Amino acid sequence: MFGYVIGDSDMITGFRTVGIEGAEVNSVEEASDALNKALARNDLAVIVLSEEFSTAQQIQETIEKTRSERKNTLIIELPGSKATTSQVHMSSLISKTLGIKV
Repeated sequence: MFGYVIGDSDMITGFRTVGIEGAEVNSVEEASDALNKALARNDLAVIVLSEEFSTAQQIQETIEKTRSERKNTLIIELPGSKATTSQVHMSSLISKTLGIKV
């Protein structure tokens, strides 16, 4: 099983340098299409999605549905290269991803 990244050019480039493939997107619509294509694959265990796009309503609905129905696919939302937050607390990322309080 493999990982896959959906985000802007800088984010994708960073992951590609360590051998993880992905889709470069520039809009919420492109991100939604890329997420649906990734979810259609059977070989992906982890999908990393830039928060720049994951906060959109249509993508959040897909993420929540996937998290509740599929136990073999983990979707992780990470700040992208254009994130406005200055700090990211690992415990909140884990809590958001796993749906539990850490």
